[in-house]
Amino acid sequence: MYAVAGPKAPVGKYGQPVAPNLAVRHLCPNCRVDPPNIIEEYSHGDLVCADCGTILGDRIVDTRSEWRTFAGDEGGDDPSRVGGPSNPLLANSPLETSISARDGRTGMSRDLQRAQSRANQQVTGPGGHSNPAQLQAAFGRVSEMCDAMQLPRSVVDGAQHAFMIGDRARISRGKNDDAVIAACIIYACRAAGAERSFREVCKVTKVSKSELGRVFTLLRTAVQAENAAKGISHPQGLSSANQSAEGLLGRFCNYLDLGNAIYNASKHIATVAVAKSAIDGRSPLSIAAGVLFFTTILFEKATTAKEVADIAGVSESTIKLICKKVAEELDVVIRPEWKSQYPAGYANLAALGKTSQASAAKSSRAGTPSVAAGAAAAATDKDKDKKSTANGSTPSPDAAANGASNGTSNGTATNGTAK
Repeated sequence: MYAVAGPKAPVGKYGQPVAPNLAVRHLCPNCRVDPPNIIEEYSHGDLVCADCGTILGDRIVDTRSEWRTFAGDEGGDDPSRVGGPSNPLLANSPLETSISARDGRTGMSRDLQRAQSRANQQVTGPGGHSNPAQLQAAFGRVSEMCDAMQLPRSVVDGAQHAFMIGDRARISRGKNDDAVIAACIIYACRAAGAERSFREVCKVTKVSKSELGRVFTLLRTAVQAENAAKGISHPQGLSSANQSAEGLLGRFCNYLDLGNAIYNASKHIATVAVAKSAIDGRSPLSIAAGVLFFTTILFEKATTAKEVADIAGVSESTIKLICKKVAEELDVVIRPEWKSQYPAGYANLAALGKTSQASAAKSSRAGTPSVAAGAAAAATDKDKDKKSTANGSTPSPDAAANGASNGTSNGTATNGTAK
């Protein structure tokens, strides 16, 4: 039997294996402070006692990641040895060439930078869409606008993907770049369920609502066509008035601090009201604001229409009109138990609904003449026609027409005059 060279493994007193002692600590041999205060200086690769300054070890390997950048130190140089995060939407996004300006004052770096700039501008994809540098700049704008609206990362990625599809479909030709970016954000918000209204996006992007609507229609058509070509049947970017109102209701309740009870009740009322066609055809923003005001009245909350209007960006008259329309179907849109739980709020909404129905009936009666009034007017015209015939005058065209409609002939009136 041959012995193995090297130190023998530690064994116990009676031959059993020795378990490693994990409680062993590295103490400084000079100060012997317990617990030890030992720091690792990765800049010098030393292990140093912070109390007495004794170097306990050297050539320490830095095991940390290299994602840290030092662009603010050493005169603006960036000694990090890694690039930025890769973007799957850009071809070879982490692989790029940078020309250094340090050429020993020969002027070669300036010529190389110009050549590289011209080469980057000439690089285009199939179909003549934007080059990677232009896409990178557009993606940066998308990220800035999404950050301004406090949107999650999923919306940013969705907006960038929608911009990529729109660029391939060449819908941005002749269009404002901000309008295309705003349309991509709207589409991504609807696909991710983070509803944002046109008015909110227009306020951030400084784009008119009409222009945004036109570009959004083109973008949605392009994305749907590409999804259909790939076999994706899920209608992303399409949300009904009910779904959009639900997303807006959550944000409005958050801003006004109304709680989950108001939010859940508003969702139920909005769903039933839209299904019953009480407020069908209205914009989701108006539906959300009006239904929220309706719910606050039902739950006896001290929230005014002006507060809801300031949050939603809708006029007070529109909010009150939606509230009246929903109040006309009060017993249909609310749950039966709410009638007994909130009697004061139910009574206020019932009175509001009756007032709205009465005013609607009154306006309809005033706008449509009754049958009796029409018959009386016809009889008056007939009497005037007879008097004019007896006096030997020619009846007016209106009277002649009325007489003809009532069965009176102009020829008879003329013969009577001749006699």
